[in-house]
Amino acid sequence: MAEIVNKHVECPKCSQQSSTDILVSGNTVQDKRLREMIFSETVFRWKCKKCGFSSKYQHPLLYNDIERGFMVYYIPKVERLRVADDKLDAQYPELENVIKRIVPDVNAMKEKIIVLERGLNDFAIELTKLAVADVVAKETQHNVYAGYFTEMSEENNSITFQFFVGGERRSYIQTTRLEVYRRSLDIVRRYFPKADKAGGFLNVGSEWAKNALEEYKGAQR
Repeated sequence: MAEIVNKHVECPKCSQQSSTDILVSGNTVQDKRLREMIFSETVFRWKCKKCGFSSKYQHPLLYNDIERGFMVYYIPKVERLRVADDKLDAQYPELENVIKRIVPDVNAMKEKIIVLERGLNDFAIELTKLAVADVVAKETQHNVYAGYFTEMSEENNSITFQFFVGGERRSYIQTTRLEVYRRSLDIVRRYFPKADKAGGFLNVGSEWAKNALEEYKGAQR
């Protein structure tokens, strides 16, 4: 069931507070528009009732894809690698087999939804992205600030990411062979078989990938 809370939000333009209904949890079975609202970001649009000023209001949002068995929890700027509610886990043991993720920004939320919808292993996706980001940094001679999975093609034997590089955060598309993802998947299955058994919501992003890569390299010495 969708959960809506009423909050008082201060307008950054006129400084007046006005009450507004905020969607903090929803599922794709009850609301077929939820996915579209996230990808268009209309779910985060806010308009001041006093002066009419409109802007984005970033707030936590739990996305539940019941049919595919995954949940993505957007918590703005979250840094924790795991968010757990042991009482909730004990109360609802059926959630044990549901994939649960936390993400720090809206783009990461969109990416995670796409990855899990396609049944891909997001641990392996992050390891692959880390490897490809290193190639992009060398090719562009710029720092890579963020990267997101965009497409995978069995027919073309390819996996594609969109990166943002340099001071201007310009977009840079990089494609590599599927073998890179398959090698990453093999690493996850062989060296991190319990990665998804910690319970709660996991932050499977670049920080996890960097830590996992260091652990993997250490095991190879």
